[in-house]
Amino acid sequence: MVKSLAISLIALIIMKNLNVSIIGLSVLTILSMGAASVATEGVELNGLYSTDFVMGLMITLTLFVAILSYLSSAKVSRKASFNLMVISISLILVMSFSVSSFFLFFFFFESVLAPLLLLIVGWGYQPERLQAGGYMVIYTVFGSLFFLWGVSELYLSGMSSSMSSVGSLVKKSAMSLWWLYILGFLIKLPMYPFHLWLPKAHVEAPVAGSMLLAGVVLKLGGYGLLRFMLVMQVSLSSMFFVLLLSVNLAGGFYAGLACVRQVDLKCLVAYSSVAHMSLVLLGVLSNTLLGVMGAIIIMVGHGLCSSGLFSYVNAIYKMSHSRLLVMNKGGLLFCPVLVLMCFLLSSSNMAAPPSLNLFGEILVFGVGGWMSGTFLFILGLMSFISACFSLYLYGSCSHGKGLMHSESLNLSSLCDVFVLLSHWVPLNFLFMFMP
Repeated sequence: MVKSLAISLIALIIMKNLNVSIIGLSVLTILSMGAASVATEGVELNGLYSTDFVMGLMITLTLFVAILSYLSSAKVSRKASFNLMVISISLILVMSFSVSSFFLFFFFFESVLAPLLLLIVGWGYQPERLQAGGYMVIYTVFGSLFFLWGVSELYLSGMSSSMSSVGSLVKKSAMSLWWLYILGFLIKLPMYPFHLWLPKAHVEAPVAGSMLLAGVVLKLGGYGLLRFMLVMQVSLSSMFFVLLLSVNLAGGFYAGLACVRQVDLKCLVAYSSVAHMSLVLLGVLSNTLLGVMGAIIIMVGHGLCSSGLFSYVNAIYKMSHSRLLVMNKGGLLFCPVLVLMCFLLSSSNMAAPPSLNLFGEILVFGVGGWMSGTFLFILGLMSFISACFSLYLYGSCSHGKGLMHSESLNLSSLCDVFVLLSHWVPLNFLFMFMP
């Protein structure tokens, strides 16, 4: 199945005619049906690959965002090399979500950095892209080494390297440093205060890099953490557990406050990712059914919403040639259709019904309230500040005296509207097909 999905993606990327969007929708329909059928089984193949609902969902999200990122990058230099980077990132992500061994997951977890770094350095906008790439590599590689150490320690203590291992067979002493083993996932999510590499990478990356990074690559941290916590035995009353969740929620609230004072559109969307992924971390670490379900729903919803917002930022950047909020005012005067899509995506970003973010946050809020009343209060503040920076984004770009040059709605902007609509539709109607 993984091979067929990869071949479908390669065949789609190399097509360079105007029918690519229609073909893409057909392929995505088939892939979604395949993922739904896989969800009902949940088997392990040859000890290397596994199939279950989460895997099928993440692979479908990967291919969906990859296709839309390709459509958003119609006019890039060195097209053949660019396509190769997008294909490489997509294939590595598909393999990461498919493997059932922690060691293989670590290999693909780190391998995705190579094409992503080449994409940022080769097609970035400013000279600072080298520094941004260096930040990304140093942060993620350093944290991942602790994950490799933890998996090796558990393996030597008697646990299998399979993600379906039984953690009760391992000595408790080997699990005492669980908070250090998951450091690589906390950086990849990212969790405050390990988020400093993310805004730099987003600002310097091309639109395809930002869409893949926010839409899928960050989900590697949540997916890996979900799989790893299934085999760990963590006490909800331990000091490290409470401290980790407290810092996580406080950092998520701080990231929301940072969004409100941003003047760069890409930085605003990047910091909003830090705020939303803190909810994913709370849901996964709760080790409850509702919490894990909420975390998965938020991961999918955030992958679609953040990718769509980065696509919107790219669309208005092509008209104004600036990412500053003050230079992108008055969108209603120049392109009302893009403003409509900005409103729809911003409302989904603040968890307005019927988006996936709303359903996921309801589950996570319930789990947070069950764990602690203080956590529920902080979650309420995070929800309020999320609405504030979403309205700030929409109001700043839509109203006011515009400084952009008036342009007609040409073919490229029509493609942008199609891409934005392709993000919003599943984000708000996918709940109808949830099992």
